[in-house]
Amino acid sequence: MSDLPTIGLLSSVAVFAAAAALQGTARARRIAAELAAQPATPPSLYPKINREACICSGACIDACPEREVIAIVAGRPQLVRASACVGHSDCLRSCPVSAIELVLGTPERGVEVPVISSSFETTVPGLYVAGELTGIGLIHNAVEQGKQAARAALASAGAHGCDHDLLIVGAGPAGLGAALEAKHRGARSVVLEKGEFGGAIKSYPRQKIVMSAPFELPGIGKLRLRRTSKEALLELFAEVITRAQLEVVERAEVTAITATSGGFRVVTAARTLTAHRVVLAIGRRGAPRRLGVPGDALAHVIYSLPDPAAYAGQRVAVVGGGDSAVEAALALAQQPGTKVTLVHRGADLGRCKPDNQRALAQAVQRGALVLALATTIRKLTSDRLELAGPAGLTSIAASLVVCCLGAELPSRWLRSLGIQLRELRGQPLC
Repeated sequence: MSDLPTIGLLSSVAVFAAAAALQGTARARRIAAELAAQPATPPSLYPKINREACICSGACIDACPEREVIAIVAGRPQLVRASACVGHSDCLRSCPVSAIELVLGTPERGVEVPVISSSFETTVPGLYVAGELTGIGLIHNAVEQGKQAARAALASAGAHGCDHDLLIVGAGPAGLGAALEAKHRGARSVVLEKGEFGGAIKSYPRQKIVMSAPFELPGIGKLRLRRTSKEALLELFAEVITRAQLEVVERAEVTAITATSGGFRVVTAARTLTAHRVVLAIGRRGAPRRLGVPGDALAHVIYSLPDPAAYAGQRVAVVGGGDSAVEAALALAQQPGTKVTLVHRGADLGRCKPDNQRALAQAVQRGALVLALATTIRKLTSDRLELAGPAGLTSIAASLVVCCLGAELPSRWLRSLGIQLRELRGQPLC
């Protein structure tokens, strides 16, 4: 009789696994094209599955808010759409046998991140980092890291004669979280932003959908977000800054940070400040990657697209193969009279999220834009692009060129501050 509970449990597991396998097979049929191709791996967090430990419960698939990042194929787990992963970690938490970990980079493509402690302190004592710079995306993660970094920085503070207890570089979600934590603790703080508050979100195309999850803002309360627009999020940030009376200085690019006996000396073009502790919340978007061809410095070549409506009626070329390029091309194609060509050197757009791939395919089918794959740019002039593609050497008219090629991690600047970096090649952050 003592074996009956065990037999019942094993039978339940077998039935559950069989149902998950059938469900996974149905998913596999829907995404046959992705299964036939080598999955594109993004330079951000994505799940790595221990196939030996996995029991194919399907819990990770059901838990994933993005859906179809992982599929069960022929009774085995398979990473299908790594590019759709945005680092929620729901798959990791849902796995009953801990067969998933979130990793960065691949053996072929490493990703650099600062060496930090569990409290987000870098190898420079008193200098902390938070947000996208650490390798973890999503707004709620950035806000939480900003809060934790500020909390740790202020907890380690002592007597000093600096202007501020805490100086925060970057007014994006991580910087906002750090500033609110400092305000909540009664610390003297200031936020310096090289552009305008909102950080990289400010440069997103109009009405871009931003992903997040509920998060707590010190002194404000819990905000419940999942999918919202860029405009709604920036409006929320502006309201929070006003309500909390945060000191945010825009267009104040930090050019140097030097350690002193009491803290740090922080230099901008307009002034020099001193702070006992510093949090870097600058994100990973340092200098944008340039085309590296003749003409890439012309005035009509831009590297962000905050307002597609400003270019209505023009002939536009968008260069890139990631989500930002596809979203920019789609936003431009919606403007009256705008003729859009999306140029990508790769043979496909496998790095893009499934929703973007579907929207692009529909736009191409109805003639809203032209897609040029396996095509490189050889030269730019004031009104044309010279291309090399499957049809040989060609050229297209373009009065505007939007480059969405990503950005280089500000590694050189971080190292100049004394911060050590490490390269991850398919390894977890910790």
